[in-house]
Amino acid sequence: MTSRGPLSPVPDDPTAQIVFQPIVDLASWSVVGFEALARFRDGTAPLVRLADAEAAGRREWLELHLIELAVAEAAPLPTGLFITMNASGTTMLHDQLPALLAASDRPWGMELFEGETPADLTMIRELITRLGGQLLVDDAGAAQADEARIATLRPDVVKIDRALFWELRSDPDARARLRPLVAAAREAQASLLVEGVSEPDHVDLAREIGADLAQGFHLGMPTPAPEMANALRELRRSVGVDAPGL
Repeated sequence: MTSRGPLSPVPDDPTAQIVFQPIVDLASWSVVGFEALARFRDGTAPLVRLADAEAAGRREWLELHLIELAVAEAAPLPTGLFITMNASGTTMLHDQLPALLAASDRPWGMELFEGETPADLTMIRELITRLGGQLLVDDAGAAQADEARIATLRPDVVKIDRALFWELRSDPDARARLRPLVAAAREAQASLLVEGVSEPDHVDLAREIGADLAQGFHLGMPTPAPEMANALRELRRSVGVDAPGL
């Protein structure tokens, strides 16, 4: 594994907090996991904060802190459901990551950021397998998250970028761009997860393209873990999605 410098212990960032968005199995119509999403109390957009951290040579530090925070704050979520967390390739290969993930008492997955990475993709796949987690390609169809990356990583889950998903209704070329991503996911025996399911008809569209999993505002808003039980009860009442423990 690689590192650009010692980061232990991971420093606190008092402005950071984690919310969780439900991930729904489209076949069972039930919540099976959550994506951990960073928010910052000063209102800074997560991508802006990450870009600022990268410019300052501190992106790995910030991502490791957010992973540590996500593992800790997931405790109130329903027992046994997985969480997924986002990181760049170099963070995934940092020496400190295994210890942070070992603290999780639930199944977990790591989502590889869609941008360019100098990290060895084969090493990332081997590491996540060795640690017992799932590997996800985030935002497939955006930036460098293409069919070549899917073929190399052979991830457990391929997440289709929400912008591409939304274009399927209006842009004839969108399906042509989606097709090789779906084929690569199936070749890798990966589940297909659609992001951006924000309207009722998006559920039908997700099923039409063969998605196994989905997330988006229609299926649950990003919510702090202590408030998730009430949010899941409301989700069951509004759209009929079930969740364990309710």
